[in-house]
Amino acid sequence: MHHPAHIYSAGMLRVTSTVPQYLALLDVAPGDRERAWVSEYEQAHADLFEMYYAGYGHRDGRPAAVALVPDLAPAVREREARALLALEQASSHFVGLGLLPGGTDLHVTLMVGTGHSNAWVRPVDGTPVLFVALEMLPPEGYDDILVVHELVHVVQLQALLPALARRAELENHLGLRIWLEGLAVAATRQLLPDRPAHHYYFVAGYDWPEQCRAALPQIAPTLLRNLEVCDATLTYSFVGVTEDQPWPSRAGYWIGDQVVTEVMQAGTELDELLGWQPERIVQALRTSALLMGRS
Repeated sequence: MHHPAHIYSAGMLRVTSTVPQYLALLDVAPGDRERAWVSEYEQAHADLFEMYYAGYGHRDGRPAAVALVPDLAPAVREREARALLALEQASSHFVGLGLLPGGTDLHVTLMVGTGHSNAWVRPVDGTPVLFVALEMLPPEGYDDILVVHELVHVVQLQALLPALARRAELENHLGLRIWLEGLAVAATRQLLPDRPAHHYYFVAGYDWPEQCRAALPQIAPTLLRNLEVCDATLTYSFVGVTEDQPWPSRAGYWIGDQVVTEVMQAGTELDELLGWQPERIVQALRTSALLMGRS
């Protein structure tokens, strides 16, 4: 992904930021700002926004994002600095634990989007890139959980790149995706212990885990039947924010976390789990006490 934009290095981080072009929107008359959002801001990062709207944001969110510019722009530099600090601290922690090799280049894109996804990881030209949407950055004191969760995804993706190169459709593999989200939750809990339980899941409700457990009789048969299916809509029904499923939104995070925790408690260490390949992951899900109805 090549941007004419703001690219700089900070320790391990190789950072691309849309913040300078975003701040330039303040200089545009309010009536012209929506046009400038598309023709100037998005155009300066055309590849990035094409990818963003394909899976992480919605063009129909533009008017609200434009309306937010006067309030968000004065705070966006502080958010950018906070995200970078959290990333620097977490990546150093990962190197210290042997989860990331020292000397790794960690590619990060900091952007302001349309308020739909807070952070995600995906390969760009064969390299894992961590994206953070600054308009969705959690308040101070909570941003470290988000960053550690996403850094776990970076390590996972690095291990899965050869498999993804052979089978691109694995990106939407149901069992794999549920495991990856569950492992990110469980690993974050291990690395940043003693936070309120719901913070690790990025859900609002305190009773959400109980709702997930109550829906297990609906979830387990559907999941076991489709464990190796590669389908974006099906996968989203388990890991996305949904209203129209017979189970709670993002129930896949809870399922994955339960299964990963089961495997960890049986003695497998985090660094080994981070390297597991799809076949081993499917086997762990298929034979888990949770999905077999033994827990």
